[in-house]
Amino acid sequence: MKLDFLLKYEVGLSEPIPIILDCDPGIDDFIAILMILAAPERFNLLGITVSGGNVSLEGTAKNALKACELAGRADVKVYAGCPGPMLRPLIIEDAVHGEDGLKGANLPSPKMLLQQTHGVDFLIDAILKSPQKVTLATTGPLTNVAVAILREPRILDNIEEIVTMGGAITLGNITPAAEYNFYADPEAAAILFTCGKKITLVSIDVTHRAVTSLPWLSHLEALDTPVTRVVASMLHGLHAYDSTHFETTGAAIHDPCVIGYLLNPSLFEGKDVHVEIDTSFGMGRGRSIIDWWHKRGIPAEAHVFNEINSQGFYDLLTELLSRYKKTGQSSRQRGSS
Repeated sequence: MKLDFLLKYEVGLSEPIPIILDCDPGIDDFIAILMILAAPERFNLLGITVSGGNVSLEGTAKNALKACELAGRADVKVYAGCPGPMLRPLIIEDAVHGEDGLKGANLPSPKMLLQQTHGVDFLIDAILKSPQKVTLATTGPLTNVAVAILREPRILDNIEEIVTMGGAITLGNITPAAEYNFYADPEAAAILFTCGKKITLVSIDVTHRAVTSLPWLSHLEALDTPVTRVVASMLHGLHAYDSTHFETTGAAIHDPCVIGYLLNPSLFEGKDVHVEIDTSFGMGRGRSIIDWWHKRGIPAEAHVFNEINSQGFYDLLTELLSRYKKTGQSSRQRGSS
């Protein structure tokens, strides 16, 4: 049975929102792309921009193209952006996602080609020219977005919402203090949180509450489509890694939570707070300092989530992945609009 909040979009009660995904695929970014492409009644995907992150820029670009091809969406435009952060070399944790970023997927090299336009140029041009305000979803280091804001601050006027996966209220996952996306480029994260636009933040405190289970992975495998087989294969490895290194019961698939929020905000709870990014070069570098109890009396510039309805999120994810049939095509390719 289709979920009610997805069904209402299918019957035309809401127009698709223009969205750009800035990401660094990575297993969880890969799944976030599949979620967007499975819901064309909700999202008008203007393009995907990638940066170096989970793997090199060359690798993240290839992985974004692979996700589009797996979804049967060779029409999607993918743009390569910044290869690394503003001030320091890129730090890659290949133990998490594997050398190619999609550990366990074994997908062929993509036939799709990258767009020739630089990702930052695309961000600026697409946002300024959009007749509707654009939703910007970010699931990787924030370098592309920060450079775009610095080069052309007017883009902020035509952005409806910026939803970013990153940061931690409590413990980090790359250092004791910092979450990976913000640690990878703290200066970029600081630019985002001081840009004057309210930010919606999905922290790892939330994503660590939405972890995979072995029964759910088995259910995914039983759907037996090209998409679900690939996703299940990748997540089995991530499930083992996270449960070993973070004492969770499974894999925290961080980035899909951004898309889950955009589809069903009621799955998440949080509040407006002030967020500051530590850009020092000490042990706290990259930490998101979140004033949860408003101790500093500084106006809030972010809405930070700390709770998620994990069962509802996995129901949503299952519904979206179930839309891909034996051919690997998305719902748009099957004739729904």
